[in-house]
Amino acid sequence: MYDYQIDKPELLAPVGNRKSLYAAVQNGCDAIYLGGKSFNARKRAENFSIEELKEVFEYAHIRGVRVYVTVNTLYKDQEIKEVLEFIEQIYRYGVDGVIIQDLGAARLINEAIPDLELHASTQMTVHNLEGAKYLEELGFSRVILARELSLAEIEEIIEGTQLEVETFVHGALCISYSGQCLMSSLIGGRSGNRGRCAQPCRLPYTLIDLDTREIIEKEFAESHLLSPKDINTLEILPNLIDAGIASFKIEGRMKRPEYTALVTEKYHRYIDDYVENREKNYEVNEDDLEEITQIFNRGGFIPGYYLGKDDLDLISHQRPKNWGVKIGEVIEYDNRSGECKIKLNKELDVGDGIEIWTGEDKNPGAILSEFEEISEDIIKIEIDGRIRAGDSVYRTSDEELLTRLQKTYQLPDTIKKIEIFGHLTAKLGEPMELKVWEDAGHYLSVTGDFVCEEAENQPVTEDDLREQLNKLGNTPYEFGSLELDIDDNLFIPISKINELRRRAVEELNLKRSKQFLSSERSGRINQKDFGLETAERKEKVELTVYLKEIDYLEDILEVGVDRVYCDSQQLELDQVDDWVQQARDYDTEFFIKLPQIARQDRMKEVKEKIDSLEESQVDGYLVPQLGIAYLLQGTEKKLIADYPLNIFNSYSVSHWQLEEYKGVVLSPELTLNEIKDLTEYNNIDKEIIVYGHLPMMITEYCPIGGVVTEFNSERCCNQECLQGDYGLLDRKGMAAPIETDPDNCIVTIYNSQPLYVLDYLSEIMQSGCQSYRLDFVREDKEEAIEILQAYRAKFDNRDFDSPTLKNRMNQKGYTTGHFYRGVK
Repeated sequence: MYDYQIDKPELLAPVGNRKSLYAAVQNGCDAIYLGGKSFNARKRAENFSIEELKEVFEYAHIRGVRVYVTVNTLYKDQEIKEVLEFIEQIYRYGVDGVIIQDLGAARLINEAIPDLELHASTQMTVHNLEGAKYLEELGFSRVILARELSLAEIEEIIEGTQLEVETFVHGALCISYSGQCLMSSLIGGRSGNRGRCAQPCRLPYTLIDLDTREIIEKEFAESHLLSPKDINTLEILPNLIDAGIASFKIEGRMKRPEYTALVTEKYHRYIDDYVENREKNYEVNEDDLEEITQIFNRGGFIPGYYLGKDDLDLISHQRPKNWGVKIGEVIEYDNRSGECKIKLNKELDVGDGIEIWTGEDKNPGAILSEFEEISEDIIKIEIDGRIRAGDSVYRTSDEELLTRLQKTYQLPDTIKKIEIFGHLTAKLGEPMELKVWEDAGHYLSVTGDFVCEEAENQPVTEDDLREQLNKLGNTPYEFGSLELDIDDNLFIPISKINELRRRAVEELNLKRSKQFLSSERSGRINQKDFGLETAERKEKVELTVYLKEIDYLEDILEVGVDRVYCDSQQLELDQVDDWVQQARDYDTEFFIKLPQIARQDRMKEVKEKIDSLEESQVDGYLVPQLGIAYLLQGTEKKLIADYPLNIFNSYSVSHWQLEEYKGVVLSPELTLNEIKDLTEYNNIDKEIIVYGHLPMMITEYCPIGGVVTEFNSERCCNQECLQGDYGLLDRKGMAAPIETDPDNCIVTIYNSQPLYVLDYLSEIMQSGCQSYRLDFVREDKEEAIEILQAYRAKFDNRDFDSPTLKNRMNQKGYTTGHFYRGVK
């Protein structure tokens, strides 16, 4: 095992453009992560062209900073070739690692160029030790864990695997488990898995009773119920360092370079302070905390889930954007003149930005070009708006702070200098020789092309030589010491001294730019080497059903299905074989669907359940996460990889075929044409979902508990979720059902309308898939049976006229999903 206890963690900074690059490097990061123009989860950042990336690698490597490139989206079949060509190119340019989500692409990369580090994106939803072990076996070197894990869970993963562990220490927190959110995709066609999340979770919602449509706690109607505060771990850094986390990741590729500069500088300083002075009492300065708050916050900060989620003041329900720092309140406002008097409790200067919170949709704000000081703590400004006495005033930007931070990236290399050492020899009748070295172990010697002559007039002095050699300008270097061994009375042209210095810098740059490369890189990724076999067409297609509740299993079997997936949470282990036999009486396979999310404590229960199921007669398992896939290695029962594994292209399908799975459930974000392309290859069954309320997100946060406790983390929700059927009402009047798991306090938020494609089923069945699945998670027995009967009839090419079904579906509404519209 790695012994991280004695090491300093890597500080990993976000880079969205060139200014952020300078800001991150100059303020002390150890590594940066960034994206190319395509295939990364921050498409709206400026990002870098392939030519620019080569320059970035050189700039960062010279300064001892590693570069990880994000290719952490899901790729369509027609994109794979371009993705692999991009990775091959940046590999040759010297990238230190790629952050990746797609298992199929990861497999191709690892087999072709095994010395390229693969970092498992947080989009892979690795949230237990078993998931980490699965990736370790596939050749990954690092895992970026789900943000929802506690420090104790992270330590267990660190101790149980050889993988480096990376976690987020500062910045935005997704309310859903990353990689498991379809909200932006289902609502607006912009997929978070494709790097185009529109953040609908930050919009206002209202908690309602779905049966009565009554608002729960009107005070919080149209509040930002799904908008979490940002993470700030400065005050618990020693806990994270001692846990052995290898890399501390700052979120923020979409944020301004001043943010990158400030947050990087603070974390760099406090990490160094603790590592170098472990016995010293660790404390974060209040001024530093205020600056961090000023640069960006959403109603303050939380320490993430590191300390657990009990008493976690998670949600910024009043406002989803930057708050700034509260600096006072309005004491008087004249509606006619717009004159506003503000009593200050913090300093305010010309050039600062302010915002006055009025309770309206748009708060008035301004950049202060001037203001009148009435007294020591009262100022007067002119500003328009529906402003009243008592309104809070926030400083949204601090001109002095921003100016200071801008200096760190406007003139690169003025802050973080690399100390070098030199020795110059200059002897009469010989060319000059300059030797340069530094602590990283790089050594060079350059010899001039000018033979030193005896001076006829004014000889060169030691001061002349030192002055010219120390003119390192915007290079990243500065001499810590420079020794001279020179003869007296020498003539050396200044231009020749400068030329020698420039050559030494160029050679040192070259050496340092390659310092992280173990050898010359020439690996190639050839898709043909991993060719996809043409699929053998099967005449028989199957109808399958997932049942959240097993109470009406026999009624489902009587209609006729080829396979039933039963939720493992509903299992009574001593009844499993009875259910299996019941299914077999109808010539139906009986599978167990295992949990999509299972943190470490629950995984122990899952393992025990699997051990018991292995002794049962169940036909197989539906596998929705990597940790479960690891536990089921070696089973002789059939395995089907479920869609939460984000199976999006032929190579990710191929991965599960190589793992000897019976089948895969394709991503619901694929179009019908894209599905047809996937079915051309790989002799493994493909299944698609053709009915059901699709889960938009799965989260550790309960909006029901948040509202009923009035967002007071010290109050208990008393399992209010069990008292009714609740949903989130959006501004368009659509209500997304909320399903809670009180035992594990995990929440699933479903799409407001079910996927329903009965009228298109005949066309969809021409996709080449072997199985078509109906998910019954919110339907009662009668509704489920009627829907199944309609699909069964269409499946068998029989007429089935049900006016009640048509009326019901038209009344509550439905969606045809992405079969015809797809995602960006």
